[in-house]
Amino acid sequence: MEIRQVKAEKILNPTSIDLGDYVINPYKGCAYGCLYCYARFNRVNVREKRIWGEYIDARINAPALLEKELFIKKPRKVLIGSTTECMGPYERKFRLSSRIFDLLNKNKVYFSVLTRSPIISDYVEKLNKGYCQNIYFTVNCYDEVLKERIEPKSPDFGERAKVVNQLIDKGLPIIPYCSPVLPYITRVEEIFDMFSNAGNIEFEGLNFNLGNMSRITQIIESLYPKIGRLYRQMRRDDYLYDRVWNSVRGMIVKEAIKNKKNHNIYTHKLHAYFHNKYSQQKNRGETNGGLLSQEENLLS
Repeated sequence: MEIRQVKAEKILNPTSIDLGDYVINPYKGCAYGCLYCYARFNRVNVREKRIWGEYIDARINAPALLEKELFIKKPRKVLIGSTTECMGPYERKFRLSSRIFDLLNKNKVYFSVLTRSPIISDYVEKLNKGYCQNIYFTVNCYDEVLKERIEPKSPDFGERAKVVNQLIDKGLPIIPYCSPVLPYITRVEEIFDMFSNAGNIEFEGLNFNLGNMSRITQIIESLYPKIGRLYRQMRRDDYLYDRVWNSVRGMIVKEAIKNKKNHNIYTHKLHAYFHNKYSQQKNRGETNGGLLSQEENLLS
């Protein structure tokens, strides 16, 4: 892992993601390097000659820049960690996110955080001052063999679940964010069991338009041949693609109703890349009865 200290030219960047007016990424790169991460295909990262998951640039002047830019840009709310893991193991050395939380609290700027790192539990006090609106904590539930193939360096699923539940108990606005949902692989029912005390659970489907989707499909097919073949078919057949995701949504809705749990489901259209308007895809509980049995037949 290459770790460098660099200086950024600016730190508050406008965004079309409707979770903030601006995004803050205290680091460039990520220590986890998950295969399904959309950030590896961000135009800035695509230009990198370094391999995603094997480098970190710590933007050491981020807090100083933020202090100046808050005065000039006066954001209402910001999103932290849109294209990086802002709570990776390097955070304990540089503490850039920590100082950013302090500045946002001091200036009464609301913020949301994207993370999958248990290190966020270091900052309970900073996150409990009333200005952190949401912590979207990425979780998942599939077997360790697959995890080792597609996200070997990410934190253990069980450790993540433990931290999420601890933070829920401490009153933080944390949302278990199950991503990516892998059709017929992610154990949706166990997600609801793991986070029974969460006020809301959100789900995001695997984006089949990623630049390395062929590699992801190949790995899945080596472990689950029938499912892997189904994924290949889905990439060629819009109708099948929609049927499968309707089936998955139906499974999630069924479990949500059974567990009396608020939930949102986000999926990506085939041949589209990334949907920034989360509020447009909030699930209202519709499902198509009968799709479940149809899709089970596809896997037989």
